[in-house]
Amino acid sequence: MNKLPLVSVIIPTYRRKEKLRRLLDSLLESDYPKNKMEIIVVVDADGEDYNDLVQEFPRVKFIFNEKEKLVAESRNIGIRHSTGDYIFVIDDDNVIDKKCIWELVKFMEDKPTVGIAGPIMYYYRDPHRVWCAGVKRNYYTSLTKFVGKNEIDIGQFSEPIPSEDFPNAFMIKRKVIHSVGYFDSRNFPIHYEEADFCKRASLKGYEIYTIPSAKVWHDIPINRKGRLDNEMRVYYAARNRIIFHKKYSKWWQFLIFILIFNWAITLYYLFVIMASSEKPIIGRVRLAVRYLQGIKEGILWKEA
Repeated sequence: MNKLPLVSVIIPTYRRKEKLRRLLDSLLESDYPKNKMEIIVVVDADGEDYNDLVQEFPRVKFIFNEKEKLVAESRNIGIRHSTGDYIFVIDDDNVIDKKCIWELVKFMEDKPTVGIAGPIMYYYRDPHRVWCAGVKRNYYTSLTKFVGKNEIDIGQFSEPIPSEDFPNAFMIKRKVIHSVGYFDSRNFPIHYEEADFCKRASLKGYEIYTIPSAKVWHDIPINRKGRLDNEMRVYYAARNRIIFHKKYSKWWQFLIFILIFNWAITLYYLFVIMASSEKPIIGRVRLAVRYLQGIKEGILWKEA
């Protein structure tokens, strides 16, 4: 038992106290030994009072950002304050299975070439329906496929699944951080930050897998089609898609993407934004303008 590695759980959070409480409860019910797990919550300057949670969870370390840093830098802050051999990054709107951390650590300890591993992620509101069992990216179209999305798991997911990256929840060996650095919070403060980090790790030779015996449940609406209700999010979604493929696509792949598929995707999202009935017309126009600003900034972006 003393030889088990220490796992640092890093949770960025912003104005979701009840979901955070639920995640913390599930972590403390984990089968992984409590003395081999440290939990660090990074509160991203959301103005909420967390005294009740601080008192309720004395084993949890809370860090409060004085200014909003967004998700990538909040994760980096948590990692810098951590001491674990493994770093389990997870968003606050999840619940983990009791065996999740055990299963990830067990797999990664046996596989020295694996640098990152993640659980299968299910919908919290439909516990057997898969949200994501890994990621595959098309470098011509930029379209991202979540492996197994919306499939009902009846046992077909049994073997480790190679993945390009993960949203939401995954475990990293400390040596990967030493090798590739932290999340790129300057270029990818939100959106594509996980994709960029995992891509840098894979280019260094680290393998990435989904482990079906490790499970989490993600509390998001079923069949949600992106986050198109927030000006900051639509800006970075548009901008960072282009930056990511400018960095990692072959030149001919990027040429096909930027000349054809980028504009097809842009027209699709502008249509979705303007057709929405959830915001008044002026709000939809502002979202559309921010999306187009993101496209412009992505095209003009040059790596420093």
